[in-house]
Amino acid sequence: MAAYEDKETPCRVHVKWCGKFYVTEIGHSPLDVVAWHGNYAPFKYDLRTFSPVGAILFDHPDPSIFTVLTAPTEEAGTANVDFVIFPPRWLVAEHTFRPPWYHRNIMSEFMGLIHGQYDAKEEGFVPGGMSLHNMMLPHGPDAPGFEKASNTELKPVKLDHTMAFMFETRYPQQLTRYAAELETLQDNYLECWDGLERKFDGTPGIK
Repeated sequence: MAAYEDKETPCRVHVKWCGKFYVTEIGHSPLDVVAWHGNYAPFKYDLRTFSPVGAILFDHPDPSIFTVLTAPTEEAGTANVDFVIFPPRWLVAEHTFRPPWYHRNIMSEFMGLIHGQYDAKEEGFVPGGMSLHNMMLPHGPDAPGFEKASNTELKPVKLDHTMAFMFETRYPQQLTRYAAELETLQDNYLECWDGLERKFDGTPGIK
């Protein structure tokens, strides 16, 4: 239902523009209009109804299979922004490291957990938590997640009661001063990769 506020008393309006905040006083409520211009309309979508495409034999597909909305660019393989979710799903791939692999790419990834657990960081990523991995910054599962995925029996598993999201963009993202000074920052985030051991020995993998 559209809502409005018919109030003819002074109101203070805060505006964020180009990374800075501005404030002004107006003589009425700015919420006194019930309309919009052009072909845009408010829309509410239940993320639980989204059905991703997945690997049903082996290999790890690109996370683009989880894209709900995208704003593509003229350059193939990049986007101004993708909105991606990681909903409940079946994990069935054989001979495959199932969590997201260790990688870096040309896209910046801002990720958050709405509820449940994230399979690549079961302990260190809590609901309401967010992470930012800017372009070309290496990242991947934490050490416990790697060990669990490397040694578990690869039988069909339902990853349930979880919902994570990601905004992925070809542009670098920067923290505001407010975000950079929050007391709830996880200062030991880098330690989640402590304990990862070198596994490469030149043995050919499965083709």
